[in-house]
Amino acid sequence: MHEPESMPSTTLDARSRHALGFLLAAQAVVVLLAGLNLAWGGTRTPLPVGEFVRWREIFSLGFATPASVVLQFLALWTLERGRRDATGPLTLFALAACWLGISMGVHEPLSAVRRAAGPRLAESFWFWRQVFSHAVFFAAYTAMSLAMAWSQVRNPLPQPMSRRGFVLCVACGVLLGAGIFFSQLPAKDIRVDLAVMALTLAGIEALRRRRPFARLPLNVTLELAYALSLVALVWAKM
Repeated sequence: MHEPESMPSTTLDARSRHALGFLLAAQAVVVLLAGLNLAWGGTRTPLPVGEFVRWREIFSLGFATPASVVLQFLALWTLERGRRDATGPLTLFALAACWLGISMGVHEPLSAVRRAAGPRLAESFWFWRQVFSHAVFFAAYTAMSLAMAWSQVRNPLPQPMSRRGFVLCVACGVLLGAGIFFSQLPAKDIRVDLAVMALTLAGIEALRRRRPFARLPLNVTLELAYALSLVALVWAKM
């Protein structure tokens, strides 16, 4: 017999809650580092192996992207462990992880070599870097965010968070929002990015269905991060 989705998961004991808090903090740090990696000009320095092989793309593809996916999966697994009806969130997350890897694998290397492309390749570069990779990344970002929020709503905390736990979620949200802000700051036109972020935030809030934030640490972190970065980016780009 399947456990009703409205019931708290029996796996969210004290140990699981502590693990979830650690994973949220680690994810916030990784996203902040990823954002600083894009905003800081020093990471554009090429490696000795080639003019268009830069530290920026090596860090994004070699550390930030896989670390972020692994941490999010571990958070989702902490929430869903022991449930037999977790196929939906896990499948959506797996699809999002594939999309994220594809988009980053296309976008990051092309970012390093786009200025060397002549007129013959300019149109193809524009499609793969600006259209394909962005569209797939937006799909991954939205799907991954909704999968995490969906899992959290299915598995709320048995008891409301303590004040210390709530402050930790707020701190993670601020760091996560700062990472998103720094990652988008160098871009010139981010209107589509902001629209996708706003729609994703609305989707996460719709999934919450007025459940109390005190029992949904993931929602506190994600919604605060997306709202702060959205407002900060709109203000910075005005």
